[in-house]
Amino acid sequence: MKNTTNKRLKAAVMIIMVILTLVYSLIMPIMAGSGLLWNGDSYGSRIVNVGIFLIISGILMTAGNLLSLCRKRIFCVISAILTAVGLILCLVMIYILCSHADSAGWADNYTFEPASRMYRERLLPAAVPCIMAFLANIKNIKRVKKL
Repeated sequence: MKNTTNKRLKAAVMIIMVILTLVYSLIMPIMAGSGLLWNGDSYGSRIVNVGIFLIISGILMTAGNLLSLCRKRIFCVISAILTAVGLILCLVMIYILCSHADSAGWADNYTFEPASRMYRERLLPAAVPCIMAFLANIKNIKRVKKL
């Protein structure tokens, strides 16, 4: 009974991680980055580069998170590296984007809230599935014997 309950719990956690990965680690950075690229003429090359790196970070985080579902040690190591690099890149791009948005005075036209707050609220939750994947990788690496 206990074994089946653990398997169901692990499966539920993995399903939640995949859903969070698709929503926050893939869609949000890619949509934010593509918006910056789409309006790149008015933002300048620095912000266009931020958009490109947001898209790259979303792809890296998603690939790392999905590779964490594999049980082989080599995939777990690759997953941990991709997840960490993607998350660090995303966090650095959020910092650059928010500091630029604050210095340029970007704000929402309807609520007059700073745009940096919107970017933080939409992009920072990408860390949750990355942390889940990283913890799963650590557990799998310790459990699996060397190849």
